[in-house]
Amino acid sequence: MKYIGVFDSGLGGLTVVRSILQKRPQENIVFFGDSLNMPYGDKTKEEITGFALHNMQVLERFDLKALVIACNTADSAAGDAVAAEAKEPVYGVVRYASQAAVKATRNKRIGVIATQATVRSGAYPRTLKQLMPDAEVFTAACPALVPLIEAGHLAKDDPQIREALDGCLPALVREGIDTLILGCTHYPLIADTIAGMYPEICLISSSDAAADIVLDSVPADPDDCGIQKIYVSSEPAFFTRKAAIFMGGLLKTDAEWYKE
Repeated sequence: MKYIGVFDSGLGGLTVVRSILQKRPQENIVFFGDSLNMPYGDKTKEEITGFALHNMQVLERFDLKALVIACNTADSAAGDAVAAEAKEPVYGVVRYASQAAVKATRNKRIGVIATQATVRSGAYPRTLKQLMPDAEVFTAACPALVPLIEAGHLAKDDPQIREALDGCLPALVREGIDTLILGCTHYPLIADTIAGMYPEICLISSSDAAADIVLDSVPADPDDCGIQKIYVSSEPAFFTRKAAIFMGGLLKTDAEWYKE
């Protein structure tokens, strides 16, 4: 039985799983959330790389047909290191979100909101410039968003989410962006609020972009039967309760505590 393996620092990567299953419900998924060490956004590149390689090793104990780094922070800091070590094809979120943004933009002015570590890495400007050398890229860290989203502030126009967005988005909008990459896999859950605030801007979900490329690249297997395995490095009961928010009706199993 082969799986698409997906890892994240915590919960956000489940939006990638959700997007995969919305498009291919029978896909077998094994997910690892490194909840013990989350968030990655305030960690060093060296720390994140160590965590990411460990996450890869956890998932490679299963028979994988693909490995997805469903975390913008881990992909930006450690994507190359994981790709160099992995036994199977590796799909990150940064490149595929960048490709989608390049296709969408009309004025070549692209914004990115993300964690502090992702912004600090420069991964999005670097990748976007490789794909579109004359693009102008504007980035903003939004550290308040992830805790709010995980606390359940998901209703459209939630006042605390709007306040957090008001702290990071207006500067990008003033630069004339026509496309905005949601450079954290938590952010698709508040896309409706962002779209309501700035309806003229095209939003790019890094979760959807990665899922699209993975499913285009990994053929469907007629023997797949929609098996889900979810492992975490701490607090599986807490993770399961929160996972329902990220996965909606697609969650079919409880998280299990992964122990070495």
